[in-house]
Amino acid sequence: MRLLSAALCTTVAVSLLAGCSGNTSSPSSSVPSSGANTRAHGAGLQGIAVNAIPQRFLPTKLRPIRGRLATTAEMKGMYVSAFNATELWGFPKNNSGNGPPTCNVSPTTEVNNFGVDNSGNLMVPNGFDGINVYAGPGMCGPLLGTITDSFGQASDASAVSATTGNIAVGNILDTNGSGSLSVCTLTSGTCSTNLTNPAITEIGGVAMAPNGDCWADALNSSFSAAILVYFAGCSGAGVVATGFVNPYYGGVDVDNKGNLVTTSLLGPSFAPPSVVYVYSGCNPTCTLISSSPLTGESLYGHLGKQSLRFVTPDLESADVEVYKYRPSGLTLNYSFTGGLPCATDDCEAAAYSPSSKK
Repeated sequence: MRLLSAALCTTVAVSLLAGCSGNTSSPSSSVPSSGANTRAHGAGLQGIAVNAIPQRFLPTKLRPIRGRLATTAEMKGMYVSAFNATELWGFPKNNSGNGPPTCNVSPTTEVNNFGVDNSGNLMVPNGFDGINVYAGPGMCGPLLGTITDSFGQASDASAVSATTGNIAVGNILDTNGSGSLSVCTLTSGTCSTNLTNPAITEIGGVAMAPNGDCWADALNSSFSAAILVYFAGCSGAGVVATGFVNPYYGGVDVDNKGNLVTTSLLGPSFAPPSVVYVYSGCNPTCTLISSSPLTGESLYGHLGKQSLRFVTPDLESADVEVYKYRPSGLTLNYSFTGGLPCATDDCEAAAYSPSSKK
């Protein structure tokens, strides 16, 4: 998870946040150039072994690769992003043979997490540049439109239907200082509502259920643990969920049984490996179903259409890992690199297209 500043990018002590890349985009004029939106993430961390976190971490058109477009067999697949890169990469839905990308989406700017809806439409938050929506169901489809987010630095997006319904957009920090969840639509091209809760400092991931409910995980006000905030109908002030035991924040997804699948970058001792926690309910009472340690350090991951696979980059191994998913737990299936520059660009997020059939 990385934060931008409208005017500067400072080096912070928390090693979660690597330095700025050279392709930082100009922020929206509605975002202040100082104060809340500087990269001061974790300046007040308490009770967390900061030195346990790795130092390196924390398109306007379909562009063919090697002179060809995606084939019919590549209509379903996986996307991978890197914060410092200028593109997202598309892979076949099964890349156990460690094949290279089959297509890409560009340009992208400072992408943390991103989302794919039930139809394969891709939602890419680009720092302060808004949210680009690309057409599914094929991989690396054409740009449908850009949504302006004037509330802060967009870092995640989730929707059941990105083309016709609401899109929940997570802002790491908004213009008032703390993280927020914005409700946006492609048809309007803007975010009309901004949801906040006093318990939130920085937001990690967001998720939307078919009934319109939303969740955001975040660091609490003392930076000492993660919280999950439930927004019924993706509206109102939200309620802090009880029974949520994640030590740290990360991605949030919903499986096809309605369970929340959440990733904690840090484990119970505030050190690697990362852990995926699966909950039922969380509206606002969570019931823990399972917890599965991953092989290394992961922040964002997503489920496939049938909720049988979970894909996430491993920051420690600089690869992408595919897990067999059941609500009762995850087991590693295979990993791949596919020529990705994860060792230098820190691949941060991955998602299946289409997403889990919620």
